[in-house]
Amino acid sequence: MTDKKKAGMTKTHKMVMSAVLSALSVAAIYLSSFTPLDLTVIALTSLGVFFAVIELGGKYPLLIYAVTGILVLLLLPDKTTALIYVMVVGWYPMAKVVFERYHYVVAWALKLSAFNTALLAAIVMTVYVLHIPDDDTLAMKITVILLANFTFVMCDLLATRLIQLYMVKIRPRLGFKNYFEN
Repeated sequence: MTDKKKAGMTKTHKMVMSAVLSALSVAAIYLSSFTPLDLTVIALTSLGVFFAVIELGGKYPLLIYAVTGILVLLLLPDKTTALIYVMVVGWYPMAKVVFERYHYVVAWALKLSAFNTALLAAIVMTVYVLHIPDDDTLAMKITVILLANFTFVMCDLLATRLIQLYMVKIRPRLGFKNYFEN
């Protein structure tokens, strides 16, 4: 088999894996929008983007995020759930990789500032673009933002541990080390 054919198959495999991950993410987010576990499932769908960052690299995680984001915005009856994926959760796996190249203090400052910017933008979009009434008091809003930050930090630490588990224990058993490489 020629190198050209091998590279072509690799691109095809990556596109198929991207399509499968996008479809699974859309289906999971769509089904979760009818349950009280919607935020949990949205956070779990980011694991698909983490997988793409690790195994596929390049443009594929961005494609998964874009396709999933567009489809959930078009298909979901609850636009708030779609907005949370697009503005707060979906992009984070790609940003985490970039932020963690820096010293851990700088990385955490970048992570928290990016998360809070995205969270506040999502709140503004929900209230002023989607016109969802906001009857919360200032104290309630501050409490929600503090809890969201605590949850974000816990999710980031959990994601780091899951990535380590995947890289050390699961990935070698699946044989993905050389499967997606060019």
